[in-house]
Amino acid sequence: MKTFIAGTANALVLAAMAAVGFYQIDEASAQQRINTIDMDDKYCLQQNIYFEARNQSTLGQASVAWVTLNRVESERYPNDICGVVWQNKQFSWTHDGKKDEPGTSFLEQQAWEKAGVVTDVVLMEWARARQSPVEDATMYHATYVTPYWASSYNEITTIETHIFYN
Repeated sequence: MKTFIAGTANALVLAAMAAVGFYQIDEASAQQRINTIDMDDKYCLQQNIYFEARNQSTLGQASVAWVTLNRVESERYPNDICGVVWQNKQFSWTHDGKKDEPGTSFLEQQAWEKAGVVTDVVLMEWARARQSPVEDATMYHATYVTPYWASSYNEITTIETHIFYN
């Protein structure tokens, strides 16, 4: 029950974050940008959040989502969310040989639902050109590993168990 209440509280915080500043932007521009995202892309982003950061806080999950979107904006990566997520060996879960669907337990389903809420909120924030908590980071890794590429990028921040780079 405690997990459910915490998950519900996180969802309410996300909804409040999305509502802040609703009238402070050009809604037509934001709506046009959000219309470029189809259901497949939303699903791919939700998968990436779930498999990369389902054990993280809302901020940790949103940060992973922002990296995905920052890659969409970068010329070095595909220009759509699914292309970024499924680019060869960019995210470990996409080539680990395991099933690429959420678990069926109550907790896994709660995590999947939370990833969906994070997806919706981050996409709204991205459409409104809000500032990302990880700035323009396009790379990250877990704190317990040291990938060969880490020294080639500028470290931006650490959020929970991920270090973010640009």
